[in-house]
Amino acid sequence: MSWTAHYFDPRLNRVAVSRVFASKEDALRQACDLMLRKCVVRFVTGPNEERLDAVAITKWCKGHRTALKPQLATTCIRGTPRRPIQIQKQG
Repeated sequence: MSWTAHYFDPRLNRVAVSRVFASKEDALRQACDLMLRKCVVRFVTGPNEERLDAVAITKWCKGHRTALKPQLATTCIRGTPRRPIQIQKQG
């Protein structure tokens, strides 16, 4: 089975599609993570033209916590998230 999340990345100003996931739950977790990173998730698609809209995704995310402390990320796409620079006081 193949599931993908379709979303808009405001930082890149473009529509994107996530990688393929084997399960519906994994695709929904990815969609929740994208929403935490300020992306606009439009829908999740699966086999046999099954499609979950943004309302169903949001409802699922509210009932299934994806992470206790999500990583701070500066982009919606996968990759190494950037961390803020810690400035140490001298003296």
